[in-house]
Amino acid sequence: MRNIFVFPTILLLTLTITLLSPVFAEEFAITKIGALSVDGKYFTHWWYEPTRLTLEGTGSRGANIDIYIDDKVATIKASETDGKWKYSHPTELEKTDHTVNVASGDKKYSFVLTVGAGSVPVDAQEKKGGSLPDAGTVLPVLGAFGIAGMLIYFGFREQKV
Repeated sequence: MRNIFVFPTILLLTLTITLLSPVFAEEFAITKIGALSVDGKYFTHWWYEPTRLTLEGTGSRGANIDIYIDDKVATIKASETDGKWKYSHPTELEKTDHTVNVASGDKKYSFVLTVGAGSVPVDAQEKKGGSLPDAGTVLPVLGAFGIAGMLIYFGFREQKV
């Protein structure tokens, strides 16, 4: 009779851990450059067509976000409720390379932003293969393997009569 409760308990525990895994929204990150969703990927060079720059991201709630574009600095605050922030450059940028640094606390991201480029050079594209999976995909896969393992284990046990 005790074995009847073991399976649902393990299943419930596995699902709880998998579905309620912590999401670290307070980590400082750039999520968008204009309409381009960067998905937490950081490169040393980005190409951007419009001359009016906007940056979006996440950080600690209420934190200062320092944005350096070439020699000019702007400081904005992240939202007190969810830590999201958005910066819109007040003027249009020249169609050339710009040095961009975005910092909050001890975390800093630096890259060159080429404004006005029509296309990205072939050698600058991301290389696929041999890299780690994107964040957030490991726990659901482990949860699925855990559930499958429990189903196999309990499905092939001897039935006592």
